Amino acid sequence: MDLFLAICQAIGLALAVGIGGPLAALFIAVMAGAQAGIDPRGTDWAFIGETWFITLLFAANVGAFFQRRQQRDLRIPHAAAAAALGAIFGAAALAEQAESAAIGFVLGALAGGGASLLAADVLAGARQRAGAAGGAGGTLDLIFAAAGVLTATLALFVPPASLLALIALLVLAAARRRKASEKYEGLRVLR
Repeated sequence: MDLFLAICQAIGLALAVGIGGPLAALFIAVMAGAQAGIDPRGTDWAFIGETWFITLLFAANVGAFFQRRQQRDLRIPHAAAAAALGAIFGAAALAEQAESAAIGFVLGALAGGGASLLAADVLAGARQRAGAAGGAGGTLDLIFAAAGVLTATLALFVPPASLLALIALLVLAAARRRKASEKYEGLRVLR
């Protein structure tokens, strides 16, 4: 049963980073430093709770804040960063239970990168619908960051809830794909 909970936690932490970006990663690292919900001490992944790593994530948050002001498409670099951090947190979750960190590393990379790409797509669509050139864009970013922190909290303290977050993201992805195919089907009819 411990392996199941550790896998759920690994997936949930990676999803949180994918959804909430660097703020969710900072939250997870601070919780690891406080040994609240995750305690990787004594593993190869103990660095996630150390001051230097938390400081690095804080700097990433500051950089992300200033980067949001620019209008460049950085989905791929953000997904790569989310995959890397998801892999690290996923591996730490399994290593804490003396399980193979490789499973958490792979699951974390897939969940973090995938959630980041989906979140970026949803966020771009929401901005477009809201006509968010200024203030609403910041509000949407804050909503996604809060959703990431909430997902991380659930993953840390109620690991099976991570499966609900995974299911919700898969349903959202399927709905977006279906809607996109209907849109293109409608365009074909116009010919």
